[in-house]
Amino acid sequence: MVYWYLYVVLIRLAEKTHLKMTVSDGTKQKGKKRKDSPKELARDAKIPPAISFLQCQICLAEGLTVLLAALRNELMVLQSPSPFNSEHERFIQHFELLQKACIPDNISYPSFKESTSYARFSTLAMYNYFKDAQKIAKEARSGFSNDPDRLAELRVLEQVAEHNSIALNVICGVGALDPSLKVSFEFIHHPCFATVVVKRS
Repeated sequence: MVYWYLYVVLIRLAEKTHLKMTVSDGTKQKGKKRKDSPKELARDAKIPPAISFLQCQICLAEGLTVLLAALRNELMVLQSPSPFNSEHERFIQHFELLQKACIPDNISYPSFKESTSYARFSTLAMYNYFKDAQKIAKEARSGFSNDPDRLAELRVLEQVAEHNSIALNVICGVGALDPSLKVSFEFIHHPCFATVVVKRS
């Protein structure tokens, strides 16, 4: 649930950041005569490092969202049968203040439920979000060569993505319904993005 919310927030942030960059680039180029040479078009089409950084986080958040939803949907794990709190009530408890502040706007429990109710391991196997995050992190490193903190963050995100991609392959290879398979989540690399740990008992 938290990763889904984070995913939505990161998408909106990436959109706003890209819009700001586009507007600032447009004002810089107003006085220049526009040349549509292939080199200039390629440079304009290149994704800015800040957007790549957000895209990497978006892929990780989406991957964890779908993985957790698939675990819930197929294995019926991660559902705490509690007489006190339903999933909807937990959603409200987690995000009530953010929703009152409209951050981001038009986000609700039904939209969360709709986007996660069809998650399956077969879908995850076809589209591995973690591999995308790993690829983006590698490509984005060159854009942060003069920023050691951001570079270190990208390396950590890449590690999380790599471990999660391997774990996903193991889950899909062994079979998610194998009762000896134990899946847990640990924050061994990054304080926000969990690393999936798969063990057989």
